[in-house]
Amino acid sequence: MVQFILEMFTSEEKAASILSSPLIELIFMVLFIGFVVTLIGHIALYTKLKKLRNYISDTNQINVEPLQEFQKQYEEKVKEEPISVETFVQERFSSWRVFGLPVVNLIKMIQMTVSVFILIGVLGTFIGLTISLGNISSSGDQLIENIAAVLTGIDVAFYTSIVGMGSSLIMTILLKVLNTEHMLTDIMLKVESQLEGHHDNNLTKLIEVSERINDSIISLQDTNQQSLGNIEQAFAGFQEYTTGLQQSAKDLALFNEGLKSNLEEFHRLFHEMKDVTHGFGEGTNRLNDNFESLFDYFKRVDDKNERMVKVVEGTHEKVMEASELQKQTLLQFLNTVEELKNFTSSILQGQKAVSDSYSKIMSQTNQLVKRMETNNSELKAIFGSDLSSRMGDISNYLAELSRDFDRLGGTISNLPEALTIINQTQNEYKHLLSDRFEELKHFNRTFSNHLKEHTTESMTFERNLRDVTKTFEQVSIKNNQLMQELDSKISQMNQGFNHRENQIETSVGILKDTLSNYVSSFEGSFSNRMDQVVRNISSVMDQINDNMKREFMDIKRINEQIQQGNAQYTQRMVQELAREMQALIRQLSVVSNQVPTRQPGIGMNDNGY
Repeated sequence: MVQFILEMFTSEEKAASILSSPLIELIFMVLFIGFVVTLIGHIALYTKLKKLRNYISDTNQINVEPLQEFQKQYEEKVKEEPISVETFVQERFSSWRVFGLPVVNLIKMIQMTVSVFILIGVLGTFIGLTISLGNISSSGDQLIENIAAVLTGIDVAFYTSIVGMGSSLIMTILLKVLNTEHMLTDIMLKVESQLEGHHDNNLTKLIEVSERINDSIISLQDTNQQSLGNIEQAFAGFQEYTTGLQQSAKDLALFNEGLKSNLEEFHRLFHEMKDVTHGFGEGTNRLNDNFESLFDYFKRVDDKNERMVKVVEGTHEKVMEASELQKQTLLQFLNTVEELKNFTSSILQGQKAVSDSYSKIMSQTNQLVKRMETNNSELKAIFGSDLSSRMGDISNYLAELSRDFDRLGGTISNLPEALTIINQTQNEYKHLLSDRFEELKHFNRTFSNHLKEHTTESMTFERNLRDVTKTFEQVSIKNNQLMQELDSKISQMNQGFNHRENQIETSVGILKDTLSNYVSSFEGSFSNRMDQVVRNISSVMDQINDNMKREFMDIKRINEQIQQGNAQYTQRMVQELAREMQALIRQLSVVSNQVPTRQPGIGMNDNGY
């Protein structure tokens, strides 16, 4: 695992050479595990304290564990004896355990890890230097090669210090940003204010706590400066820092290449978005065409509906004309019926007048018969019972009288013929009158039957007429109802068409608004996103440039310091090497004096001199 982590920052060969010693690997493992555990513990503690502070700030109450338990304990102790709130809160928070440890001790332990990481890194560096210097062989032939190998591989020993310093730097930043101590003091002050019931001394207490925090920060800075001084002294022999600078330059070049590739990808993305917007424009054009076809369809439907309305209106007009014709026909029929009633009433009046005249004739004939009977009775009274004899006498007398008259002769020759004519005329008149009476009786009977039949027919006709009038009234009512229903249906159809047209217009307007809003929101969001990306890239580039400038300034300053230290260290090393070389030369001269000389001209000795 340690090798995998180191391979993310260095090459595989370098990581293998760094971890060649089990002790160095153990130190790296302790650093990584300690950093991860400290980071997780600090973040978890800060989150827990922040939740408590936010709850107290939002609700202005402490009815949450463990503050509620503290409040109960305070109330119980106050009942027993008076106690200072500040002392009680400090005691309770000092005894409050988080993750099985007192919270104050946990915060101190997390703050202490800043120096521990540096010390462990420096310890690993010295252990690596010790191991590297211990590998130098004291044999004369390979001494220089061993020294060169140690000097070339001495940079490996400083990686533990780099890891320790990096962990310490990260934890220092986290402690400054996520300040758990300040959070705890704020919670303590809020709890004190809640327990005391007033907020008068919060500012002074906060100032005192801030002063204590400032003192602790100053002491922490002093310890950090001492640690950094020790590290600077330990880094006095660091010669291969330029390789790291070159590696940083390479990383910067890789970053520039990655940035270039990202810009190319953004350029391709812009082109693709241009294609997408072009396709979206084509889609909107097709959609507009579809809407035009839809509007044409709606126009055709409207024309069809107008034609239907016109047909219905024409039908309504024809129905109205037919109803008017029916009304006129009914009026004419009623007039005809009235005329028929008048005609029948006139006929009845004429028949009544005829019947009255016939009744008068019958009364007159009855009077004539009665008068003839009276005449007969008078004749009987005058002539007695022997009327026939008297009549015979009269006839005789008349015969004589006729003879007398015959004797009158030619004076009155035409009188018998006239009398016979008168007699015949009377007989004919009598016969005709009797026939006339029979005919009148028959006429009366037939006329009375005809009147009865006519009355029955008139009654049936009136009944049929009433039925017909009722039927026509029902038909007219139904026609009116039908016309009203047609009017209501037409109005409903018009309302439905208008409502549908309004719905279609509203839906089309909503769809247009939705599409326009979508296009505007898409353009706005896309432009905002791209502006935000460009601003982020520019801000990141500015930050990177500022950081690079600061890093280069720091590197320049550190490089100057390192160069000064290296110059001093090189001077000391050169002096030591000169002394070592002088001692070595003296040893070699002693050894050469002890070894017997060879004959000249054969070759060089073992030392190469």
